[in-house]
Amino acid sequence: MSEMEQVMETPVSFRQRVQDFWQLFLEHEHELRFRMNNELDPSQSYQFMSRLLVNVFTKPVFHLKTYEDHYELIVSPDGSGSRLYQLAYWRMQAPEALDEHWEIIIGVPPAETPEMAALELDGRSIAATSVQVWPVLLADGRMGIEAYSEDLLPLGPDGAYTAFCALLEQCIGELCLMSNIEYVNVLEQPAMESCIMLSDLDAYIADLQMSGQLPPQDDPLGLFTSYTMEPPEQQVYLRDDIYFGNTSAAALPILNSYYIGENALFDEAAREGVIWGFLFFNSAGIDAEQRVNVRGAIEDELNQVLAERGLGECVGSASGYQYAYLDCICYDWAGFMEAAEEVLENYVQLYQISLTGFADFRQNGNMYVMQAYEE
Repeated sequence: MSEMEQVMETPVSFRQRVQDFWQLFLEHEHELRFRMNNELDPSQSYQFMSRLLVNVFTKPVFHLKTYEDHYELIVSPDGSGSRLYQLAYWRMQAPEALDEHWEIIIGVPPAETPEMAALELDGRSIAATSVQVWPVLLADGRMGIEAYSEDLLPLGPDGAYTAFCALLEQCIGELCLMSNIEYVNVLEQPAMESCIMLSDLDAYIADLQMSGQLPPQDDPLGLFTSYTMEPPEQQVYLRDDIYFGNTSAAALPILNSYYIGENALFDEAAREGVIWGFLFFNSAGIDAEQRVNVRGAIEDELNQVLAERGLGECVGSASGYQYAYLDCICYDWAGFMEAAEEVLENYVQLYQISLTGFADFRQNGNMYVMQAYEE
């Protein structure tokens, strides 16, 4: 039995795990606040919080902060765009009762004073004010970063890159880094052009956002990217017929993993009760000029139902010569499939769609045939 099949049979969906976690957190958050206020060893509070978070996330990465009677729980996607979906869904389900004492934050925010940002490494301090950067605006609306600092050179290429990225996250925040920065290149010699200091990069990016040259908010889930493919003459598997697609930039690693046959992302999500997959329907019988509109109508209606019930969401779509596709994340697979069948039923009859179904994002993975038009 595959891991996906095991998840489908278990009642512990991600949706249920999230509900159970917030109930548990409500019961114990007062104890956590007491620990944070009174324990001399902060690791004890972290261990307590970790025991709570593992009820919903297999490998939580988080930070705790205290400001007098105000407390912060910062949960990081740890560089994984696809995990942002789970974190965003989890955050949206947080009970309002927590607002009195807690702020729940997704993604590590930038330092309050970037000019004070520094990295302690091997007994030495590397300050953001000592690092020169040359931002490069790219054609796709994102930014590349060229960087130089004498303090980074002794670390070697790999060490310098790692250290710079850690400082960069301190200065602009994790979500801004994931949203706006396409590449980082640490130079061995400073560039000839005028530079800015890394400590000033956050304000520089904010100005570009205000002027419309970069996305107006640091929201990786709100960025979409288009792609084209060249279908083979013979279509053997689903998705082989795709010639155009559009997907959330945060979900792009899911597509890449699928096409290279790597299942680690799917296995990790499945352990948390999350299923990544795609709905498909045979669109060959729909007039060519109507196909995109029909797919879009299905996507809009399905997203509305999924949001109302907290079951999942569509993260992208694709057009094929034989099929149309909606890429999805399922927080409750059983409920998701019920909602999908409800939405698709009218379209199946209206457009005489010969086949609809759901497949997980694996090469030769599990496939569930849902319904088909009957005369």
